[in-house]
Amino acid sequence: MIDETAGRRVARLSSLSVTGTIGILLRAKKEGYPVSLQQAIERMLTRGIRLSATVITFALEQAGESG
Repeated sequence: MIDETAGRRVARLSSLSVTGTIGILLRAKKEGYPVSLQQAIERMLTRGIRLSATVITFALEQAGESG
């Protein structure tokens, strides 16, 4: 799991698959873990983690938490 641009680039060049924090949270939710993407995103933003509006919208839609 990696979110930094440089780290993602190196991982891809090394033929590794890359999954970020949002991807891990979505997978956990799909597997039945009691995860609130909305709460997780709010906590990430509060702690200074930058997420684009596009990523936030996509994550909430995929998690069935949009609206």
